[in-house]
Amino acid sequence: MPCAVEFRVNLPDPLRYVCGLLRTATQRGARLLVAAPQPFLAELDPLLWTFQPGSFVPHVWQDDPLVEKTPVILASQPDLRRLGHLNALVNLGPDLVEGWESLDRVIELVSENGPDKPAARERLRAYRAAGVDPTIIQARP
Repeated sequence: MPCAVEFRVNLPDPLRYVCGLLRTATQRGARLLVAAPQPFLAELDPLLWTFQPGSFVPHVWQDDPLVEKTPVILASQPDLRRLGHLNALVNLGPDLVEGWESLDRVIELVSENGPDKPAARERLRAYRAAGVDPTIIQARP
């Protein structure tokens, strides 16, 4: 089965959005990799502990010894070969993640007015060139 790619676009607050996405996915038993620049991940890491009262999203960095037992993995330079089975990749980085084709699902998150839009357009073109027709989902106001 080919990889399903979706772009969730015009997100007013990608940081909060990814927290909710990860919470919902892990509650359903999913295992995900979050690929993003280091500064974004440095903000996301503590927020996954506190973004909602009484809610915690279990997560580790890619090099953590508990990576195989943890549902959310954070990586600024992801290495899919080392991570075992993943249900999805959540990409907030500027580039395609090497090996994305081996996954069942890729979720690309794009901000509403951020500098990430040109890189997202390039990724969209790259997916299409690889024979994948991504689904585009507009953020709800």
